Amino acid sequence: MADHFNKYHLKHFAGIIADCMEIPLPGEYAPGVKWVSKILKDRLGGKAERAILYHADAVGMHMWQKYTDLFAPVHKHTSLALPFCSTLEPVTPVAHASMYTGLTPEEHGIKTYVRPRLLCSTLYDEMIKAGLRTVIVAQEDSSFLHLFSGRDIKSYECVTSFDTVSTALKVIEEDDYDLLSIHVFDYDTAAHNCGPEAKESKNAIAFEAEGFDKIVTAAKKYGNGRNALISYSPDHGQHLVEPGKGDHLFEIPEDMNIVHFFGTI
Repeated sequence: MADHFNKYHLKHFAGIIADCMEIPLPGEYAPGVKWVSKILKDRLGGKAERAILYHADAVGMHMWQKYTDLFAPVHKHTSLALPFCSTLEPVTPVAHASMYTGLTPEEHGIKTYVRPRLLCSTLYDEMIKAGLRTVIVAQEDSSFLHLFSGRDIKSYECVTSFDTVSTALKVIEEDDYDLLSIHVFDYDTAAHNCGPEAKESKNAIAFEAEGFDKIVTAAKKYGNGRNALISYSPDHGQHLVEPGKGDHLFEIPEDMNIVHFFGTI
């Protein structure tokens, strides 16, 4: 098991997406990782005309390291893996707020599991200013639906991850997006209830990875000549707290270390 924390803080995620789409961000945002953006733009042949960001909740880097085969559908479509360090606390609202604001928890104000509407600038706000269509497709009661409410974002609340993927496929087929964020959390639920490495939890990782495969395959089919940046981007990890139970609250590698996979279409 890793005994260190990954170099890049999760707050750099927004900068990478904005750099690839050539969207200016407010000065208070953390910058993107320049070499990552350069590689991706080279592979895109210029700026990204759209982005599909798939967020599989609570999938820690250690799960990829130990059960790499489960991620084959993700590797099928991606070409660059970037280790990130999650927020402290490593919980979904804190992490997603940092991912989409380029700010630390101290700066955006969400430091624990609360889900107010973010009042500061977000990546969605900057995309909307640029005239881009932003869409969120998420499982029922997702933090995305709370943190980023009250904006000109088309949002779909889905009961299951199966419904979430089906809805995202419809959005893609109808070509009704420029920035599409998708949030599923079957693994998070299974890991809390059964333990991070239980059979049910590993099945959930495989199911979510297959959902990513379906979404990217559809994006390739219905691209209409436009390129796209894609990512499989978890928010934090999870560790075993007692037999059959998982959680993610602590500054430990299992909770903090994650890896994002980026690709281009």
